Amino acid sequence: MNSVIVYGSRHGNTRTIAGSIASVIGREGSVRILSAEAATGIAWSEVDLVVVGGPTEAHGITPALEAFFAALPAGALSGKAAAAFDTRLHWPRWLSGSAANAIGLRLTEAGANIIAAEASFLVAGSPPVNEPGETERASTWALALISALTSQSVLALTASK
Repeated sequence: MNSVIVYGSRHGNTRTIAGSIASVIGREGSVRILSAEAATGIAWSEVDLVVVGGPTEAHGITPALEAFFAALPAGALSGKAAAAFDTRLHWPRWLSGSAANAIGLRLTEAGANIIAAEASFLVAGSPPVNEPGETERASTWALALISALTSQSVLALTASK
């Protein structure tokens, strides 16, 4: 399995969460973890799973993630398994917003197949730091992504017979 994790991060929180996800997904194959600014020249045809995450800012995504999605070649994510996550303050979601929701929409618009519910990982403090247990929760979410991708592959093989 070839995976790419693209993240936006201002204070390092989202990078930490992306690293936790990558460490689990990397057990199943190759994984590249790239900042949104560095996520260029990717051979999307060789990618099985795309995970994109970023901090929630003003109820949405960062300019770097906007630029990443704007630069995606047409059809690059068509049919690719994908998932979205964000980091956000430990506030009610209606108050903080969710970058994961916006990321999920952009992944879908790019033709990707969302394989798991969006995830939000919580930060607190100044500067923000990840809440206790959030990196472990990110690892658990990554296991769910692998399970969903495996189930999707089994269903595709069964349907082709």
